[in-house]
Amino acid sequence: MSRNLLVTSTLAVLLAPAVSAADTVFDPLSMDRHTPTTTVAVDFGYEKWDEPPGYDHLTVFGLTIGGHYMTPGGFGGYLAVPLSYIDYEFNVGPVVFEDSELAIGNIEAGFQYAKWFPGNTALVFHAGLALPTADDDDAGAFQYYASVPRYGDLVQRLPDSTWLRLGLSPMGRSGKLFWRADLGIDLAIDDEDNNVGDIAPIFRINVGGGVDLGGAQLLAELVTNVIDSDSDDDSASTLTLGARFLSGNLRPGVGLLLPVGFENNEEYLDFALILSLTAHIDQR
Repeated sequence: MSRNLLVTSTLAVLLAPAVSAADTVFDPLSMDRHTPTTTVAVDFGYEKWDEPPGYDHLTVFGLTIGGHYMTPGGFGGYLAVPLSYIDYEFNVGPVVFEDSELAIGNIEAGFQYAKWFPGNTALVFHAGLALPTADDDDAGAFQYYASVPRYGDLVQRLPDSTWLRLGLSPMGRSGKLFWRADLGIDLAIDDEDNNVGDIAPIFRINVGGGVDLGGAQLLAELVTNVIDSDSDDDSASTLTLGARFLSGNLRPGVGLLLPVGFENNEEYLDFALILSLTAHIDQR
């Protein structure tokens, strides 16, 4: 009896009509995930590569499971568990290297605070740590390739490093139009093998928005990382065009991502496809 009650209650939460606060802001496909609404999400990304020189093939998938819990007072916490599947074969002279692996990335956990303002506007601050859990063996050492669909979370797939992540996201709605921006910085606080010292800190600047059609939201998102290297400031972006569909508290989404300004890889990275399933548990 109790098991049936639990199943019934869970389905009722997920499928019940969402209250207005759940629709005040949108769930990004490629920008920062943090919103004022308690959310559970699974994000999947597939990347289409033309094999770089020396590679016979390169297959890349990314998967992130996570969410955030928010109290009615606006305080909360978040967790993200990134996974990457890498399958490659490349040649160094007559020697062939090939491997495939499903690798875990740097698990991230932290605190966030959300403040609502008049006019359907909110501000979300988050601070957290990306812990050094990323697999760096064999194909796992190449998992940074899988960061493209959520490029702002690049540090979640850099092995042997710990990162302090800070971010601030204003967002809101005016009529049928959504808008959002993300400003953040990623600071390397532990770099075991000096792998990331030349790319830290990383500044994150994202902008996006969309239109609410009732049963669907059409979205456009531009995600940019600015890397403050010793020699120069380098930046690269991704542009995502997509949609989320509304079914009660469920928000399935799909997006097409295009690389912009990837100096070394843009000619080989064609595009990425994003599939996302988000469930709201409204606390407002």
